Amino acid sequence: KGKLLVDEETKWIVEKIFSLAYQGYGSAKITKILREEKVPTASWLNFTRYGTFAHIFEGKPESKRYEWTIAHVKAILKSEVYIGNSVHNRQSTVSFKSKKKVRKPESEWFRVENTHEPIIDKEVFYRVQEQIKSRRRQTKEKATPIFAGLVKCADCGWSMRFATNKANKTPYSYYACSYYGQFGKGNCSMHYIRYDVLYQAVLERLQYWAKAVQQDEEKVLN
Repeated sequence: KGKLLVDEETKWIVEKIFSLAYQGYGSAKITKILREEKVPTASWLNFTRYGTFAHIFEGKPESKRYEWTIAHVKAILKSEVYIGNSVHNRQSTVSFKSKKKVRKPESEWFRVENTHEPIIDKEVFYRVQEQIKSRRRQTKEKATPIFAGLVKCADCGWSMRFATNKANKTPYSYYACSYYGQFGKGNCSMHYIRYDVLYQAVLERLQYWAKAVQQDEEKVLN
């Protein structure tokens, strides 16, 4: 009772994703392969089984069934549930007055191993984790962009990719829609924002809220 069971009909999808990652493919490439090979998403399978997510699929083109995202693939590759582990205490509330959830440092997570049957071999899983770490984008100064993985396209929801325009007389960095970058016109548009503009906008909002908290913390949290 309460024990996770392997879904025999769909575990091949998880196995395929890890197999591709183990071979050296990144999340973006895996996402593209899943779409091209028309591998169904979990949302589509839930719709066919239980009728959930009807608002997403009813009356929509067939391609919607295979609309994998990089974020979805990354979540699968990082989830220990596929090696039989259960991980708890990953989130907490801001305060007893607020229900807002915040992610805890991994050092505070509570991990219980071998709670259910694994799908992926641990050696494969941890090898993939090492590959993910080694693939993290770095700037010329070997510093990871501070907004990495946080900036999303307002239209399609995909992550905005970080890049640097070196062709300009004065090189500058920017974020652009990765979905458009991968699949081109007809899927999204070339949403774009300069890194320095984004940095300044975020800084101003942080300063605003920091000041607001100083003036009335209870009002801000509630």
